[in-house]
Amino acid sequence: MSQRTMQAHYEPNWKLTQARNLRGYNCGYAAKRGNETFDEHQQSLVWQLLGDTPITSDSVVLDVGCGIGGPSGWIFDRYQPKQLLGLEYLGTSVKAASRRFNGAAKRPRFIQGDAHKLPLSDNQVDVIFNLESALHYADKNAFIGECLRVLKPGGTLCLGDVTTTRKLMFAPIEWLNKLPSQFNSNVHLWSAVDYKNAFRKHGFALLHHEDAAQPVSDALEDGLDEIRGDGFFSSWKATKGFRGRVGFLSVMSKMLRRHWLHYDLFRAKKPS
Repeated sequence: MSQRTMQAHYEPNWKLTQARNLRGYNCGYAAKRGNETFDEHQQSLVWQLLGDTPITSDSVVLDVGCGIGGPSGWIFDRYQPKQLLGLEYLGTSVKAASRRFNGAAKRPRFIQGDAHKLPLSDNQVDVIFNLESALHYADKNAFIGECLRVLKPGGTLCLGDVTTTRKLMFAPIEWLNKLPSQFNSNVHLWSAVDYKNAFRKHGFALLHHEDAAQPVSDALEDGLDEIRGDGFFSSWKATKGFRGRVGFLSVMSKMLRRHWLHYDLFRAKKPS
């Protein structure tokens, strides 16, 4: 992955979170439209992905692609695991995540690293959390193999990703992966079947799969309504500095509704 293109893609996200006082920038999950704030929708996506995954005070949790640390903080606060390590490719995001917990006696720890080669020992982690990050990985098989390596026997991989069955439609995006733009971010889309085959190939047992395109699209629509406000002129003013990102998320929501994109949540277990 290119640091330059990834930085160009995520810079507007950082501006959006600063302007709207958001703690993360995932797409969210809305069981029902209008029942939560966008920040709460984002937390709901985290809990939906984790499901009934056991996390205790003895657990070691790894959040791969942790961004600015929103999900890491939510998981840490709710479960109080023994250790929560957030790994992120962009150094600027690592610094932003770390600053959020300055002065806290107990907190997640954030490090910079590459998901294709996790900087951890074998059999070290109880739970791996990976949300809206794997779409950027050029070699997803390498990442899944690394997850198997660092998970303890019986450990769980919780992976949520944007997917598609229309790869030819999105092939031009991959041709532009070297172009630094907020609309491009080293995207390499798989289908749900690709993921299931990869889990099987590496020896994972699939515990759960959900196509969450509808509740994710609903969450995006709620979030966009919240961010834009009412009317064209108020919307134009409210989105200054990240208007392109609002447009990008709006297009993504429509693609999810039309089933050009999917949003799949997986939980897979390493054999005991």
